[in-house]
Amino acid sequence: MNPNTNSNPKILIAGAGPSGLILALALRRLGVPLKIIEKSPTPSTGQRGFGIQPRTQELFHALGVLDDINKRSIVLPPMRSYVSPEGVIPLKTFHLTPPMEPTPARPLGNIITIGQDHLEDVLRIALQKYSCEVEFGTSLVSFTQDADGVDAIIKGEKGQEETHRFDFLIGADGARGVVRKQLGLSFLGESRPFVKFIIADVRIEGIDEEHWHTWGDPKADSVLLRPTGIPGLFQLAITLAGSNGDHDAVMKDQIALQNTINTVTGRTDLNLVEVVWITLWTPNIRMTDTFSAGRCFLTGDAAHVHSPTGGQGINSSAQDSLNLAWKLALVVKGQASTSLLDSYNDERLPVIAEMLGKTTGLLDKTVNADNITGDISRWDRSGPLLMLGVNYRWSVIVLDEQDDGENVAESQKDPYGVRIQGLKAGDRAPDASELKDTRSGQSGVRLFGVFDLARHTVLVFSSAPERYNAVVAQLSRYPEGSAACVGIARAGEGISGAAGQGAVTILEDPNGHAYAAYHSEFKGGCDIVVVRPDGVIGAVVRSPEAVGRYFAKIFA
Repeated sequence: MNPNTNSNPKILIAGAGPSGLILALALRRLGVPLKIIEKSPTPSTGQRGFGIQPRTQELFHALGVLDDINKRSIVLPPMRSYVSPEGVIPLKTFHLTPPMEPTPARPLGNIITIGQDHLEDVLRIALQKYSCEVEFGTSLVSFTQDADGVDAIIKGEKGQEETHRFDFLIGADGARGVVRKQLGLSFLGESRPFVKFIIADVRIEGIDEEHWHTWGDPKADSVLLRPTGIPGLFQLAITLAGSNGDHDAVMKDQIALQNTINTVTGRTDLNLVEVVWITLWTPNIRMTDTFSAGRCFLTGDAAHVHSPTGGQGINSSAQDSLNLAWKLALVVKGQASTSLLDSYNDERLPVIAEMLGKTTGLLDKTVNADNITGDISRWDRSGPLLMLGVNYRWSVIVLDEQDDGENVAESQKDPYGVRIQGLKAGDRAPDASELKDTRSGQSGVRLFGVFDLARHTVLVFSSAPERYNAVVAQLSRYPEGSAACVGIARAGEGISGAAGQGAVTILEDPNGHAYAAYHSEFKGGCDIVVVRPDGVIGAVVRSPEAVGRYFAKIFA
């Protein structure tokens, strides 16, 4: 399929927030024609979700949009808390996550922040390059499905209703969306209406833009100001559990909002210039017990909602969409059975359940804190929250032949990689830098530049041409372009005769980065690694024949 042709759409995406846009962009890059609709008449406004974790940055790199996102983002600045009641003298200055230097295996280690409105704009612009436009003011009214497709009634911006046929329907339409409700899926969890945050984008003077700033106690009253990277614009978060007025009155009156800021911070030098956007947020912590039903799938907030504490929302949604995209593309192209799509639910459900537990734990620590300026552990956003350990080791479509066994027992599941050791099938595929392409002579090659959303990449850690030739023979059984063989040779190892016709890219590893990240981690003579299109290790195996066993799980 020509990725720049978007006629005869096969997939309907209902909802053009981050999860819908990411899914649409991935599918269009894979040549899948689609229709993406959004019931709101205009793009969303406001910073809303803003933290982009390192793993998500890697996915944005794979989508070709990370450079554009970086132009509009800032690295997560340190936090500064203040002594009360004066609110001027810093009590503590600390990082929510310690700054991390890039490594060959992990080039992106720091959280960046970008307003959701700007992120969505970057994604829409990228979509336009693939002849795809979001249809604003257009909503899904209802749908029916059968074994072969979905009939959707769609209302256009002028109120007209039309019925269209699609192969698949994706609900990316948020927590109140039509798709989940019409599928009759439960939304299990809890609401906490007694916990209330005023969230706003404000232009404010009198405070530096190199820190987050926080005052007060969330069990009583507190104020947080977060710089956005846009000069003078901050995101404001206020809790009013104490006696400083009611939330509705504060939200409706800029003078009341200014007075509240003054009272809680103890400062009079913070000048509220403009309220750009404001809302009242209360926690809803819910998820469905399945992300799919027939030919309909859920992604992002349509499948799970939770506290923003921990910065996992947009990031989990992005991983939903990338996990689903490559599988949908293979099925739509007739290269895989619809049974492959079952793995979307099987892989993502445990990850999301774990994520809800982590973000809820952080919410509890935050709102139950006796003194927000004292214990800083509630602000810790490092370790597993960076999402580099998110894995699918238990998945039925991964294959691991290492000596410690192929399967991960239910009791051993660790979706966020807190306790797991070594590198196994189902894990994030590490990067490796400073490689050299032996055919072209190009230096400075890195694996993240070799991996491709459009195909599997088979890494062969060997200098023996017969290993490469045997892998290529296996790959020749599958659709053209669906997989590529890449040999990784140690420094100084001569390679000749590999695959005869240049079917293998041979990368020399002069500094040992690839071997350190992969080969040295594997047990039992495993020297072949299959990396999925979503940057996850699909297989760790000993033989070319086992590569065929892995792909038998993927292709029709």
